[in-house]
Amino acid sequence: MLLTQIVRQTWLLTTYLSCSTSTSLILGKKPIRTMIDGIKNKQMVRWHRNRESGKETLWEITPYYAEKLEVEKERARFCKPIQAGVNLWQVTSGQQTHAVNLALHTCGCRKWDLSGTPCNHAISAINKAKRFPEDYVCEFFKKPFYLAAYEPMIYPVPGEHDWTKTTGPDIEPPKFHVKKGRKREKRIKGRFEVPKPKESSRMATITCSNCGLQGHRY
Repeated sequence: MLLTQIVRQTWLLTTYLSCSTSTSLILGKKPIRTMIDGIKNKQMVRWHRNRESGKETLWEITPYYAEKLEVEKERARFCKPIQAGVNLWQVTSGQQTHAVNLALHTCGCRKWDLSGTPCNHAISAINKAKRFPEDYVCEFFKKPFYLAAYEPMIYPVPGEHDWTKTTGPDIEPPKFHVKKGRKREKRIKGRFEVPKPKESSRMATITCSNCGLQGHRY
């Protein structure tokens, strides 16, 4: 369970950082103080918008994970659950058979353990037990946690004219040495990241010769 929590928290942190990448790229060419102020302003607006809109929403599960749950519900129709004990089920899907424990929120496919939302095997067992899949979604993806995430306030920062003056020497910026060669402006993309389509490029339609999927090479 500890490993599952670590993997889930790492995935959530990676998702948040990837969402902030676009903002960093837009402000990355500006001076450090201007860049930090810009990121702070954007986050302050975003947190206030999500805080206020979250109070008026009618959903109990965040829309992204509610949509994922509906997809798994559709796939659950092709599963065959057999009860082995209290909260313990054997679920067959195609040629695969998994053990589902509704009390521990675990499934043999490990998808429920890592994602926090019931997989198709678990949903088939939940439906057979005449329960609701929404009750088995991780509390982290529900409305109370969403509101708690945006509850802290990002306070406004006064401008330079309101800064407290000190008697100490001014802190000079570090010396900047311009490196030779062309300056890198684009980030290094991930190994399996699909390139953006271009009119004069075939990068978006390349096919892997190993797995047969598009978007990356061997």
